[in-house]
Amino acid sequence: MKLLRTEITPFINESLYIDKREQPFLWSPFHSRPSFHAHPEMELVFVEQGFGKRIIGNRVEPFEAGDMVFIGSNVPHVWLSDPAFYEEGSTLRSKVIITYFNSKIFNQLLGSLKEFDQIRRMVQQATKGIRIYGRTRNVIAEQLKSLSATSGFEKVNGMLQIMHLISTSHDKRYILSHAPVQANADDTDKLVIAINFVKNNVDKPIYLQQVAALACMTESSFSRYFKQRMKKNFSTFLTELRIENAKELLLQGDLSVKEVVYRCGYDSLAHFYKLFKNQTGLSPTQYKANCRQTPIHRL
Repeated sequence: MKLLRTEITPFINESLYIDKREQPFLWSPFHSRPSFHAHPEMELVFVEQGFGKRIIGNRVEPFEAGDMVFIGSNVPHVWLSDPAFYEEGSTLRSKVIITYFNSKIFNQLLGSLKEFDQIRRMVQQATKGIRIYGRTRNVIAEQLKSLSATSGFEKVNGMLQIMHLISTSHDKRYILSHAPVQANADDTDKLVIAINFVKNNVDKPIYLQQVAALACMTESSFSRYFKQRMKKNFSTFLTELRIENAKELLLQGDLSVKEVVYRCGYDSLAHFYKLFKNQTGLSPTQYKANCRQTPIHRL
């Protein structure tokens, strides 16, 4: 089975992300189809409904409703629904809650605190895959359902409690006898390469031709591929990214609107004003004034 090397953070723009999915069969919205893949983000998977087989490293095992697994960074894996889910006219459904943790941010946050030693050891062992069962699984499942509707400190605090519970519980077993060897991927996610390029160069002119070339595609092929994966066209994605960047720069308070425009890759003030108002309903000046009056709470 081919291994796809990818990332999740470029798609979600969050260091901690809880995704509730209900699908005819299990597949990741970040991929065009179910694929055997690995990414640097740690992942906690809870299957509420569905059955099939899961592959973690070189281990193939059946899964069913109630299956809960925590896997560490860059561990190859895939959950495959049973063939019955793919049959024409099937009424079977899959429901899953998947949590992604950015491992780099996690290490920065907890790396120097002795109090998190046990969690750090658990995370290191998670490269072998950890199956969670029994009362621990039931408690975590209920917490995940609640946390999926939260944000900010409440979500982070809740996830730290879950990781502490996994690290101290006896209701777990390792799926692999040892961490899988870091093999070379058969394929690298071209969309991740393109998105990271755009994010790193958002302050410069960006053209479809150059991004398509990075993905080794023609412009028309890349446009179709991008829309299939992202559910929006490339120009919409680029505009949204630049407007979000502009909002952040406006909140800094020490830049003029004109400076913000050029730092977001635009060379026309009028064009930027139009796009900004379409996205926010406010002019940049109005947005800046409103944010000064409204306290901004950040994690």
